[in-house]
Amino acid sequence: MSADHDHSHDSAVPAHDQAAEVAHAWEHFWENARFFAGFLTVILLTVAAFNVNFGPTGNVVAIIVLAALRSGLIAYFMASLFKNFSFIFRTFVFTVLFFIGMVFLSVWDSPLPHVGNPIVIRSHVP
Repeated sequence: MSADHDHSHDSAVPAHDQAAEVAHAWEHFWENARFFAGFLTVILLTVAAFNVNFGPTGNVVAIIVLAALRSGLIAYFMASLFKNFSFIFRTFVFTVLFFIGMVFLSVWDSPLPHVGNPIVIRSHVP
């Protein structure tokens, strides 16, 4: 290991390339614009489908398909956020775990027999 290596180029500040930054910003803009257009289209289809009677089973199918499309677009948007920001990912995971915990506590304290209510006095149970 010799000490005669020149590391002066490691600490140099990279050149500011405004054209590359603008091009990168436009890429993000068009990606977000496509997402917004797709999501707005699904929302408008949902509003239009609300006013159309597809029959008893057709209405259920329309509701499920449109809800799946909205959920898929939201999942795509969240995935695009996760690739860049680990803080958002950690916050989302915490939110999911918190929600699961709240559902567990609600079920755990349920008055339904054999479902919850762990603190009940067993002598008062019929």
